[in-house]
Amino acid sequence: MVILSNVFAPQEGVRHEEQNTTVYVSDREIGKGTLYITESVLAWIESSTQQGFALQYPNISLHAISRDQVVHPRQCLYIMIDTKLDLEDDSGEDDDSEIPLTEMRFAPDNVNNLDAMFHAMNQCQELHPDPQDSFSDAEEDIYEDAEEEDDFEYYEVGGGDASYILPSDQSIGNHNGNDSEEAMDIEAAQFEDAEEEP
Repeated sequence: MVILSNVFAPQEGVRHEEQNTTVYVSDREIGKGTLYITESVLAWIESSTQQGFALQYPNISLHAISRDQVVHPRQCLYIMIDTKLDLEDDSGEDDDSEIPLTEMRFAPDNVNNLDAMFHAMNQCQELHPDPQDSFSDAEEDIYEDAEEEDDFEYYEVGGGDASYILPSDQSIGNHNGNDSEEAMDIEAAQFEDAEEEP
């Protein structure tokens, strides 16, 4: 749960700082302040009260630039977080039956900086990858073993469109029938030898 409280401006790892940024939580205006996109947190501090919040990147499930003024009257950096944001005048009644998701919009006075804000978010979120999005070491070993055991080679058989996959330790003869004729000659010689015996 994120709570509005007194927050100090981040000093380290700041990738982007955007003053005069208005925050909306679920379309409700919270105030205007400074947005700090840092390597460790996404922080916002209201200018007059110095209250704000800091969000951890693993809690941010989506971020995007919103320019559709039908959806929202201001162009903004839109994010969705997987937790509930507590406001000072909330009733305090939590609905535990619902998944805690909060939509937030950061609308800078200077909309020309939206691209820079978005790219800074990309860079910082890449520093905090979701462990569910990557293969575990065990899974990687399984894939590597499967690649090493792949002893199949592709052969084209005959003059038609049909093709087959054969193990690489087997080979196929010339498809003109020479190997079949040799096999028949061997069998014929065996029968001749059998007839000559008394």
